[in-house]
Amino acid sequence: MIDLLKLVEQVKDIVREASKFTRTDSFSITEKEGESWNIVTSADVAVQDFLQQKLQELVPGSGFEGEEKHMMDIDKEICWIVDPIDGTTNFARGMQQSGISVGMRQGKDLVLGVVYNPDHDDLFWATKGNGAFHNGKRVHVSKMDFEHSVICTALSLYRKNLAEICSNVLNETYQQCADFRRFGVASLEMCYLAVGRVDLYFEIRLYPWDFAASAVIIREAGGCISTVKWGNGKAELSDDLILDVPSPILIANSRANLERLGSIVTKHMAGLTEADYK
Repeated sequence: MIDLLKLVEQVKDIVREASKFTRTDSFSITEKEGESWNIVTSADVAVQDFLQQKLQELVPGSGFEGEEKHMMDIDKEICWIVDPIDGTTNFARGMQQSGISVGMRQGKDLVLGVVYNPDHDDLFWATKGNGAFHNGKRVHVSKMDFEHSVICTALSLYRKNLAEICSNVLNETYQQCADFRRFGVASLEMCYLAVGRVDLYFEIRLYPWDFAASAVIIREAGGCISTVKWGNGKAELSDDLILDVPSPILIANSRANLERLGSIVTKHMAGLTEADYK
């Protein structure tokens, strides 16, 4: 039996130590698959290599799934799901909005999440059943209704053919809520929802490492997180998150707000099939 409360303290220390690789102005930048908007830095790779070594030493026999090098090892009972630098473009441009994200899956459940912004020494964490925390203080989502909510969203950077759908979702949501924000780093935006800075979240296509850690934090802070799945010829909300391929992610501070956001999202995604989406 794993002691999650003990383990998360060790993971927090490892994540802080990994952040030393981000405190440098000397890093190289490479375009992935020749796409100018999809980059990786040498710091991303250094952080991931360090985390893989330390986390698998921490839990011998555990798997590791990381963004860089597209490492996938999802068949183990315990698996780390890691984004070494979420918001690489922000990092590369010195915007001080990026995060190291470490989630842990045990069986089918996400049970531990740590997200850290090194530039601001801003640390979010949670373990299943034990609450969510920000810099040592227990946190909870806001109580905003939909009309007073702020949404974080994006236009599908890695599948720009989906941008029109994202734009339509944003436009309809924006007419009904207070405002929107875009920070360019999914894991931190989700953590901002967990502490009540924003209230709604939608991205049409995220990888597991983008949301695994934050999903634990969101749930433990009292929020709701879902995906969209295709069945019976239509798009439908599902609370069973997808951890092996990209998927839509919707988050809200309440079930009522999630369902309202979901009705907008699924309407605009109705014309898609899984084949179109992948």
